[in-house]
Amino acid sequence: MTHAIAVNEPPTATAARSAVPWLTVIPLALVMAYADGFWVISLRGAVGAIERNQTPFESWLRESTLILPVFVFAVLGALTLTLRWFGPGRSRGRTMLVAGLLVVAAGTLTGVVELAASAAYDYHLQAQQLATHHTMSSCGAGCQEQELQSTLALDMRAVFYGIGLLLVSNLVLVAWVVALRGGRLEITARQRPARVPVLTGRVDDLRLLLVAGLAGSAVVHAAVVPEHLAEWTAAGAFFVVLTAVELAAAGLVLVRPGNKVLMATVTASLVPLAIWLCSRTIGMPFGPEAGEVEPVGLADGVACALELGALLVAVVLIRARTYPGRLFGSAHASRLVLVAVVAATAFGLGGTGVTGVDLGGSGVAGHSSS
Repeated sequence: MTHAIAVNEPPTATAARSAVPWLTVIPLALVMAYADGFWVISLRGAVGAIERNQTPFESWLRESTLILPVFVFAVLGALTLTLRWFGPGRSRGRTMLVAGLLVVAAGTLTGVVELAASAAYDYHLQAQQLATHHTMSSCGAGCQEQELQSTLALDMRAVFYGIGLLLVSNLVLVAWVVALRGGRLEITARQRPARVPVLTGRVDDLRLLLVAGLAGSAVVHAAVVPEHLAEWTAAGAFFVVLTAVELAAAGLVLVRPGNKVLMATVTASLVPLAIWLCSRTIGMPFGPEAGEVEPVGLADGVACALELGALLVAVVLIRARTYPGRLFGSAHASRLVLVAVVAATAFGLGGTGVTGVDLGGSGVAGHSSS
């Protein structure tokens, strides 16, 4: 039977693996994401490009929300490492201290990367602005170089001070969250007896990855539908259909993961990948921009990565009808991969240029697949 791949393993309880303590992960990620985002926006307002400082509150809310899945990944990664070192159970004494410091370090590293990326883009805009200004002034080459060096030094100094601000604020916030939770920092969640046995094994791990990849790609494709409809109605209609197909495939993988569904998933991933490859290498042979090679953008790059991942996972599920054991050693590790897919989707969505989620008008938006 073609639908046997998801039921060849004996059902076992989910308690076989330590559960992820989401009530610990989410609050820590939230406070660090929005606090670090505040410092990033504040430093941008002090030394960054003028055109990025028009709506500071909206920029803080938008960018902090988009970067939130990365902070979730960082916190979960820190707890996963602690779990590997000390084993499951609630943290006490040295274990809690190590877990807290790892969370602070992971969150601060994420914030520093966000700050550095923002500063780099600020410098890019400032350099463009200086070049435009110099064409209308008598400033010579030496003067221009000196202004660029001064701007770069100022941006680097802001990053240097920002590292200290991020580290101190994250340390205080993590300690505050732990204090609010009664001085406890749980590495694993309390296990509850499963009322209904559920399947475990690599098939479940792969199915979750497949569903996440399809859903993430569909979200990015849906975001670019208005843009493509404005350019060419046929292109917009294609993305509407593609979004619906990917969402339907994700739902079917959850409820009826047979070979026919998996083959349909392979097709749903191959078609947009082939169109994207054509449009980025030789140009589409038809349409309003026939023969023009389109640049690779953040949104289309993320969508293609998610489609490629979904394609590979679907092929693995088709070829292997039974997968004993688990793909990931713990629930923490499997959720790390899923959160990474969510984070990639958030960045892809931010690169579409859609109002309300655009990454600060950074110009990183690109067509999703064609």
